[in-house]
Amino acid sequence: MKKSYLLLFYSIFAVFIHFSAVAQISEQGTPPSMEYSGSLSHHPVVTVPPPDIELLKSEDGFYQKNAVAYRFAESIPVKIDFAKEGLWESLPDGRRICRLSIKSPGAQALILYYSRFKIPAGGNLFLYSADKKQIIGAFSSNTNSADKSFATEMIKGEEVILEYSEPFALSVKPQIVINEVGYVYRTADRFFNMRGFGTSDTCEVNVNCPEGEEWQYQKNGVVRIIVKSGFSSFWCSGSIVNNARNDCTPFLLTADHCGPHASEENYDQWVFYFRYEGDDCDDPESDSTFKSYTIVGAKKLAGNGGAAGKASDFKLLKLNENIPATYNPFYNGWSIANEPSPSGTSIHHPDGDIKKISTYTDTLKSSNWGTIPNTHWRVIWAQTETNWGVTEGGSSGSPLFDNNGRIIGQLTGGEASCKYVYKPDYYGKFSYSWDGVPTADSTMLKPWLDPDDTGITEIDGIVSINEPIRRSSALYLYPNPAEEAIYIRDERITGNPVQVIITNLHGQEVLIEHFPERADNMINLNVNTLKKGIYIVSIIVNDELRTAKLIR
Repeated sequence: MKKSYLLLFYSIFAVFIHFSAVAQISEQGTPPSMEYSGSLSHHPVVTVPPPDIELLKSEDGFYQKNAVAYRFAESIPVKIDFAKEGLWESLPDGRRICRLSIKSPGAQALILYYSRFKIPAGGNLFLYSADKKQIIGAFSSNTNSADKSFATEMIKGEEVILEYSEPFALSVKPQIVINEVGYVYRTADRFFNMRGFGTSDTCEVNVNCPEGEEWQYQKNGVVRIIVKSGFSSFWCSGSIVNNARNDCTPFLLTADHCGPHASEENYDQWVFYFRYEGDDCDDPESDSTFKSYTIVGAKKLAGNGGAAGKASDFKLLKLNENIPATYNPFYNGWSIANEPSPSGTSIHHPDGDIKKISTYTDTLKSSNWGTIPNTHWRVIWAQTETNWGVTEGGSSGSPLFDNNGRIIGQLTGGEASCKYVYKPDYYGKFSYSWDGVPTADSTMLKPWLDPDDTGITEIDGIVSINEPIRRSSALYLYPNPAEEAIYIRDERITGNPVQVIITNLHGQEVLIEHFPERADNMINLNVNTLKKGIYIVSIIVNDELRTAKLIR
């Protein structure tokens, strides 16, 4: 029977994640009540009745037989005004806190969705489990969304505690209104175990295995997505993409069947995960060894295909926030040539797992998913050095790369699996999505990715230019990207000793070199020992620091 990714997504919020940077920003820390627990009153508990689990399981049995989406949670509509219903107390240090519990008996985990989420400057919000082992936050005014709706990740257990703190003099109250409680009734135990991930099938290949060595730039554009649609949530994959202006507009390509009926409010609650991958070829023992970098919310710009995955099944979004440089974003290039590539890869998040790579070495064939001919590429995956990467539910919307590293499609579905590795998968053609349904800007990629109508047919990917690695105009570094060596030019070098420090984006020093006084303004530095990735090059001359970004 044909496997359909437009139906078989798994959905669940990732666990034990501390959000960092813009958008869903978390500044970490400890809830203040944990410092003064003995002197505080018991806070109120709002009990939300659970859904009919037996009915849900009965429906799930029917859905499974008929290839309908794998459901893991049922959202319950509520209206909880946190600032009004929580308990306000003063702490010995002068701060004020407000606490409230939300409980739904029997839940494996709870997810909170917000119709309003606005925290005043100076305020901080934490969420944590009843046993206080899982803490997320602090969320601050930096987290506020212009669209006010929001979502926070899954909290283990049947009870979640919200705690807000503010300085004594702060008179403005937070606007935190919860309008849905997601009741997780299955699968949470798989995510809240020792590893917290690793649910994809055994034949999948981690993106940092040897198969991914030549795809280190492209992988940084691929994200996993929590898709919110109505009262349901799903896993999908996608990629940020470049445009003809090379201006790092946060466009994201995925499949139209990922949330085909999502509302504007739903899109504002989608969660996009960057850099969710292992460090090397082996599966990590715990995802606590790497952070999660997330952005919440997007706007749909264009798409075609809908729930049936017809036409080329593309969806183009614009994220609600620019992507921070610390997320290592790579805006993937693309080609609208309708020519079958002889080889390439797909990078994806099967079953919401860490980033994987699948490889094809047989030339693609033109095909279709629905009744319209030549809308899709048909791909057969190849066995590689590590294993035999395929795709799964959650891979939907992932990019298909040609042999030049450019996107030529996104995943609709197929029959490939670890059990049936020779079965095909189908990717909606980028060439068809470009202008194949020219009825409106909302049905094509072209108006958004070539807004000036330059006639461009292909473009390479670029690294972020938006966020602040502050670079002096007097510091030049080339070639960039680099392979063996780089040249650093700075007018201050002449006649002075120089120290060069190269750090990775975790702040770890990976290379330090000292140079004596020089007669010219240029340094030659060998970087061939560095792994593929993004680095910060700092030069210190006369105690003055200047930096530039390096791609290796």
